[in-house]
Amino acid sequence: MLSDRRADSLKTYLVRHAEIPDNLVCIHGEGIAWDMLRRMVAASDMLYKKEVLHILDHTPVWVFDKAGRVVDGRKKQLMDLRGGMPYTYMLENFFPDLRSSLSVVCYRKPEPPVKVIPQKESEVKEPEPVLQPDSVAETTSEPATVRQEATVQPQRAMVQRLAIKTNLLYDAILMPSLEVEYRIADRWTVNLEGEMAWWKNDGKHRYYQVATISPEGRWWFGQKQGSPWHGHYLGVFGGFTWYDLENGKEGYQGEAEMVGVSYGYMFPIGRRLSLEAGIGVGYMHSKYEVYDPIPYLGGTHYVYRQTSKLDYFGPLKLKLTLVWRLWDTDKKKGGAR
Repeated sequence: MLSDRRADSLKTYLVRHAEIPDNLVCIHGEGIAWDMLRRMVAASDMLYKKEVLHILDHTPVWVFDKAGRVVDGRKKQLMDLRGGMPYTYMLENFFPDLRSSLSVVCYRKPEPPVKVIPQKESEVKEPEPVLQPDSVAETTSEPATVRQEATVQPQRAMVQRLAIKTNLLYDAILMPSLEVEYRIADRWTVNLEGEMAWWKNDGKHRYYQVATISPEGRWWFGQKQGSPWHGHYLGVFGGFTWYDLENGKEGYQGEAEMVGVSYGYMFPIGRRLSLEAGIGVGYMHSKYEVYDPIPYLGGTHYVYRQTSKLDYFGPLKLKLTLVWRLWDTDKKKGGAR
C-alpha cells in the first residue's frame, strides 16, 4: 500500500539522519484516513454526497465471507458507486490532503542522581538506616514519558501541464479537429486549435474543403481544489480560415479572419479525461470568389463570376470537446496532521 511506502520512507529518514538503530523503529501503514475523509466529504458540495456518507458510515473497511476471504469493502463500494464518478472526484480533490506520516517517539526520562550527605558522629544519637540510592530511585521513579510529534512530509499533487483535445461536434460533421492547450499558471492557459476537412468529388462538382487555425488565451476561475483544469474560463481568440465550398452548382472559394471572446466549462469524466463545453462569439471578415462549374469537352471548367465580401458578427465557435490531460508536474502540498 502507499501508506506502507510512506511509513518506510519515514523510517529510512529517521535511521539515516537521527542515527537510530534500525531495530528500534517499527512502522505500520494505516491505509486511508477514513475519519478525515468523512469530514471532508461532509463539508463539501460534491455530487452524490449522501450516498458516499452512507457507505462511509455503514460499510466496514473489509467484508469477509465464512472462509475468511475478503469479498467486499468500503473502498470497493466507493469505487463502484455511480460508475466511479464520486471516487474519481475524491481522488483528485480530497486524497492529496489525506496523505501524511506520524512519528511517535518513546524515551525514558533520566532522573537526577540522589546525593547522600553523611552525618557527623556527634550529631548521631541513634543508628538510622542508610538511604540507598537504588531504593530512592525505585520509589521516586516516574513513568516513562511519551511524546508524540507529527512529522508532516510534503506531498506532491500531480497537476497535468498539457491537454490534447478534439471537438466532437466538428468530428461529427467530418471536419476532424485537434487542439493543444498548455497551462502556464494556475489560472492561465494558451490554446491552439485546428480543423481541416478536405473532401471533394470532381465528377459531381462537390467540394467540402475547410482549414482553420485559431490561437486563444484563457483565464480560469471557479476551479476545483487541487484541480486547476476543472472550472470555468473566459478567453480571447483570433483565427484564419481557408475554404472552397461547392454542392453541384455555384462554388465559393476564399479566406476569412476572425476575432472574438469565448466562455467555457470543463469537468472530469475520468482520472485523465475531461469534457469541455464552450461557445465563442465575435467578428469575422471574409473575401471570396464566386464561380460556376461549366461542362466543357467532357470535362469541367470553373468560370469566375465575381468577388464578394462578408462581414459577420455572432457565434463563431461551438465546443463539446474530449480532453486528455498529460505531462504530470509535481506541485508540493503539505500533508494533513
